[in-house]
Amino acid sequence: MQNYRMITLAVTVLATEAAVAHEGAMGIVAERMTVMKGMAANLKTVGEMLNGRKAFDAAAAQAGIAALHENCHQAQAQFSSATAVHSSRSSAAVWEKPNEFKAAMETFDAAVKALVAASEAGNLDDMRVPFKAVGQSCSSCHERFRLSQ
Repeated sequence: MQNYRMITLAVTVLATEAAVAHEGAMGIVAERMTVMKGMAANLKTVGEMLNGRKAFDAAAAQAGIAALHENCHQAQAQFSSATAVHSSRSSAAVWEKPNEFKAAMETFDAAVKALVAASEAGNLDDMRVPFKAVGQSCSSCHERFRLSQ
């Protein structure tokens, strides 16, 4: 239960920081930030269900997880080299180590796919382990490819 609270708290903090840090962003960078905020909101909602802070609603969890999966693919496409010179919290490592970044995004995608599969049963307990893997994937990528505040 504590792990889910920490993941939910981390997602909330990250979403709040992103909102403050990127005022004035435009174009694909702004779109990417919107997608990332959406993913954070979906993770927060599911995390709150997992830790009991919100009543479990299987349909809402499935919808949030499906949106997370769709946004995951959209975000991958929004890290083109053309966005490397725009102001954002993306580290230069995204473009300097493209194979490592691609691998991190693929790990995230696999974790989200596992969460999608787990959510299809509509059982809260089936989602716990894959949800944790998604949170760990997010954190790992942010540690390696995102600038600190």
